[in-house]
Amino acid sequence: MSQVKLIVSNWKMNLNFKEAKILVNNLKKINFKTTPPINIICPQFILLPFVSNLLLKSSFILGAQDCHYKKKGPYTGDTSIELIKEIGCKYIIVGHSERRQEYKETDKTVKEKVDLILSEKLKPILCIGESEIERKKKSYLKILQKQLDICVPKNLSEIIIAYEPIWSIGTGLTPSLQEIIEVKEFVYKFLKNNKNINKVIFLYGGSVNSQNAKEILIDAKVDGSLIGGSSIKIEEMNKILTLG
Repeated sequence: MSQVKLIVSNWKMNLNFKEAKILVNNLKKINFKTTPPINIICPQFILLPFVSNLLLKSSFILGAQDCHYKKKGPYTGDTSIELIKEIGCKYIIVGHSERRQEYKETDKTVKEKVDLILSEKLKPILCIGESEIERKKKSYLKILQKQLDICVPKNLSEIIIAYEPIWSIGTGLTPSLQEIIEVKEFVYKFLKNNKNINKVIFLYGGSVNSQNAKEILIDAKVDGSLIGGSSIKIEEMNKILTLG
């Protein structure tokens, strides 16, 4: 890539141990002709220790797909940030639309997760996005503003925002170049003026693939991408990570 980008691979609930090993080994073989992007791999929880070992002595960084908003307690089936941190994760995705929709997570819950992650000196990757109806009704900027206003603390040195329109995730549909730029500039301006945050790392996510990655990552001048389905395909990632 022409400049360093932040590429977050969200494997979601995919890959077994054998598949994960093959993918990581192939990712480590990619020949970067220019400065490589910052690559964060976020496997499902049970793969974290295994992938952590595979990433040793590589430039790839381990991340988690979520965490609980409390450090510990009677929360059956959840994973604590203490263990996530101990296993070597540096970044944690929060507020993904699949968590908001399937698990009914609210902006308040997401804010509690952001606060906890920051208190543990880790980096949250905060997902925001609007539904298809909200986009068609032209209310999407109000929806995004509400998410940012509730979920983002004030006076941070930096924050990572991943814009993932709900209508784009897994559908093959993506916003136009102008629509991505509009949201990017809106996020920058809102967080600077209302949260006193001057360094915003803006990622785009939602049906990113090797065919649209150049337009999204380079032409729209975003700071990186949160990649779902394509992140578990080595051919796709090879092309995305070596964009010129």
